[in-house]
Amino acid sequence: MSVRQTLEAMFSTAASVLDIKGENRFKAVAFQRVARALEDPSIDIETAHKAGTIDKIPGIGASSAKMIAEFIDTGKSSDFDELLASIPKGLLEMLRIPGLGPKTVALLWKERGIESVAALSSAIDAGQLAGLKGVGEKKIAAIKDGISMLATAGLRRGIGDIHELALSLRDGLAADARVSRVELAGSFRRGRETIGDLDLIASVKKPADAHDVVQAFTTAQGVEKVLGSGSTKGSVVMAGGLQVDLRVVPEINFGAALMYFTGSKEHNVRVRSLAQEKGMTLSEWGLYDEKKWDATERKPGERKPGEPPTLDAVASKSEKEIYDALGMSFVEPELREDRGEMTAALSKKLPRLVTRSDIKGELHCHTTASDGVNSIVEMAEEAKRLGYAYIVITDHSKSQPIANGLSAERLVRHIAEIRKAANQVKGIAILAGSEVDILADGSLDYEDALLAELDWVVASPHSSLKQEASKATDRIRLAMDNPFVNVIGHPTGRLINARNGLPLEISSIVKHAAETGTALEINAGWPRLDLSDVNARVAIESGCMLTIDTDAHSIAGLSEIDLGIITARRAWATPERILNCQPLEVVRKWVKAKRSRA
Repeated sequence: MSVRQTLEAMFSTAASVLDIKGENRFKAVAFQRVARALEDPSIDIETAHKAGTIDKIPGIGASSAKMIAEFIDTGKSSDFDELLASIPKGLLEMLRIPGLGPKTVALLWKERGIESVAALSSAIDAGQLAGLKGVGEKKIAAIKDGISMLATAGLRRGIGDIHELALSLRDGLAADARVSRVELAGSFRRGRETIGDLDLIASVKKPADAHDVVQAFTTAQGVEKVLGSGSTKGSVVMAGGLQVDLRVVPEINFGAALMYFTGSKEHNVRVRSLAQEKGMTLSEWGLYDEKKWDATERKPGERKPGEPPTLDAVASKSEKEIYDALGMSFVEPELREDRGEMTAALSKKLPRLVTRSDIKGELHCHTTASDGVNSIVEMAEEAKRLGYAYIVITDHSKSQPIANGLSAERLVRHIAEIRKAANQVKGIAILAGSEVDILADGSLDYEDALLAELDWVVASPHSSLKQEASKATDRIRLAMDNPFVNVIGHPTGRLINARNGLPLEISSIVKHAAETGTALEINAGWPRLDLSDVNARVAIESGCMLTIDTDAHSIAGLSEIDLGIITARRAWATPERILNCQPLEVVRKWVKAKRSRA
């Protein structure tokens, strides 16, 4: 973990401690802003310290800069250590339980002396939470479910949690002059939202270099434990517990190995079955004529484990060669889940999936007006740098005091500021929007007369996320009935490996969205990815329009759209089904069409 990442975690933890203690809410918000500012991988915090410019980084004030400087100089922060020592260590682990917030953690600690997940589990089993104000039977059952989810979540890592590490490992191998090609494989490459372990496939320019490449991998920075190290394979556990496996293969076999270790298992079984039907056999080494394979490669003792076949393959160097030889279109990794891709590939009817270059604008982001760390102008300039044609500023509404949500009066002034910025920044359209809370009964946080002043409205559920399915579904449907609501933001409110969110009847939701002309969001912000890939595909098949938004709270966040795009690709989304892949005039027509129904 880099110094920047360590500091990011430190400030996020500090904010959580203050929330548990119920002290200095403004300072907690400030710490959270610092953590968000430090999410930006382009920030060289150590260079900024040397130059004395830490407090010039947007979102970082003088007192936080002092803490950062002390940490860089000494490896610790006395203020943070003092804050951390002010509560039992186990309370932070309790905060990881899905659905358990700082107030409840504080209540359990102060009223029942519970200071750890284990103690909480024992207290529930012993009935010791009975009579605790605000913690009824349903809440206790939810906490118990959350403890089980926390235990299960530890078995698989979120893709967003390991994304930066995975890319750095790949890029580190790619920078080795001995390596000719390297790719990430497994469920990470397919874009699964949780990952068991990480797979890397590499080829080398000279076979004799394979052993040295494996050795360099197993002794790289961040390796905590070596599970195995051979001439072509290496397996390690990184700091933090993630297992990473590297396989080095000859260049001629790279495509077959990548295809095999990308999976999924179900997809590979279907492809191998097709190969057999065509008189061929497919393995991690390549696609071979089955008769020749039987005659030369199945003889015992002819080839040692891990050695490539001596038989020339029908196809092996690239995945495309293999798919071509089987009469199929190339199947993008995100589609390899045995969900109809085989039939579509054989009939050459696979969709052209959305890519990052298709995105023309950002429809959901925040500024310093609520809980963001950059100004309207800074966010717009960054969006322009990314090549976007438009950006919508959507700060939080009044029911989000924890996010410095805007009162009606503040929103009016904020709209004026957005209009002013739109005139100031050339080369990109800046629109006035809001992320408006969908309240528990389906009503919205602002009156329609005020919503009418906005160019775009994201309506999102942030609270009461444990409603029963029918009530939750009616709540979202009612919000979609509002003529000023353009998209439902992160529709279920889930957090991967943390909370399940609203149990929506998705078939009813997507049908109503299509009927009312309301888009549904794929929120790219980790750990949301909400809608999920499965729900997004249901939406597409029902004729819904989707958006892919970052929900960015900083200029760095605007670049973090990749996981949302991967989710959309797993849902078979084409650019035509994504609203912010369309020109601004199409977006404006979308808004006008719904408002005309009012």
